[in-house]
Order: sequence, then structure tokens, then C-alpha cells
Amino acid sequence: MPLIIKAVSLALNQYPIINATYDKEKPFEYTLVENHNISFAIDSPKGLVVPNIKNVQNMTILEIHEEFNRIVAAAQSGTLGFKDLTDGTFSISNIGIKNTFDSEN
Repeated sequence: MPLIIKAVSLALNQYPIINATYDKEKPFEYTLVENHNISFAIDSPKGLVVPNIKNVQNMTILEIHEEFNRIVAAAQSGTLGFKDLTDGTFSISNIGIKNTFDSEN
């Protein structure tokens, strides 16, 4: 995931309109968002949560990896903070993995 998160941030540099916000009060106007606060879903013991890594555009893959692990650990222990869950600007997801050993054929 850290590689995908960084790749998304690099793509947002090239196509910043994808990371824009829209104001319904001002039709056909949008605001480009400079920060890449990439959100991703985590299945925690308390349910699905969607925290984000802030300012990915300024981080190395190693820094993203460390922050990703911190957030996953916090989600698993139920200690995610308000800041972890707010101000996301772009969301990514994966389809998860299927445990083929438990499937019935």
C-alpha cells in the first residue's frame, strides 16, 4: 500500500484537478487542493474506518510506510484520533484478499 499511496500522490501532481473540491453554491467552479491527504479503508475491530496520511506529496515511501503502520496499529487498538480521520482529500481502496483455504468448492 505505501507504494500505491506514493504513486497516487505522484499522479495527483501531474493531474491536480483530481484532487480538487467542488462548492455546490458556485456551479462549475472548483478549488485545487495542494495537500495530498490520502485516505484508505481499514477493517478494525470496531468496524470499517477510513483514516488518511497527511501531506503524502512531501513524504518518502519509507515515511509513508511508517505512518501507514502507525495508523493501522491505532485502528486495530481502537485509538485512532480525530486528526487521523479528518481532512482526507483523495481516497483509495483495494478489494482485499480472499482466503482460498477457507473456501468451499
